[in-house]
Amino acid sequence: MIKELIVLLVSGGLLFGCASYNTMSLPSADVYAYSNRQAQKDITISVEFFDASKTQKIFKANLLKKGYQPVYIVIDNRSKETYLFNKSRISKTCYDASVIAEKCGFSTAGRATAYGVGGLFLWPLWIPAIVDGTGSARANREMQSDYAVKEIKNGRIQLNGLLSGIVFVDKMANGEHFDIRLQNIETNEVLLFNFIK
Repeated sequence: MIKELIVLLVSGGLLFGCASYNTMSLPSADVYAYSNRQAQKDITISVEFFDASKTQKIFKANLLKKGYQPVYIVIDNRSKETYLFNKSRISKTCYDASVIAEKCGFSTAGRATAYGVGGLFLWPLWIPAIVDGTGSARANREMQSDYAVKEIKNGRIQLNGLLSGIVFVDKMANGEHFDIRLQNIETNEVLLFNFIK
């Protein structure tokens, strides 16, 4: 009876206890696919404020519940000028993707502790504790990498250039403003794009 119980616990831990992370692509980078769009001087910017459902689907975590708002930005430059995009010129504090991934990572401390304590009495319970910990560490590394890839990068947007990605800001309420400033590299002129959630 004890042997069957051990086999059941170990196999259950191996099948159900292991955390995993599967990547999901961001939406289209077609600036005209979004209704929340503005244009100035042949530059068009679209933004999408992800809701809880989309956030869960794309990031495998409810970032809104943790206090963070993912905002998808698409910038399409059809002007003859080069513009600079920098997250520090957004009206909200932007958080690094690695910080967000760390806060949303998989934690199996409770299950691993339970297996570990049980392992003091039934040594086979150490197996799911090790598997669970290893699977979570791998899933967290994959999450860190995926969030970093999806994060929009600072940089220049040349003629016919396109820049897209996510910024992570504090959770926003409906009606809040979200401003993006682009700076012309040659003239230093700043274009202000104002969006409302």
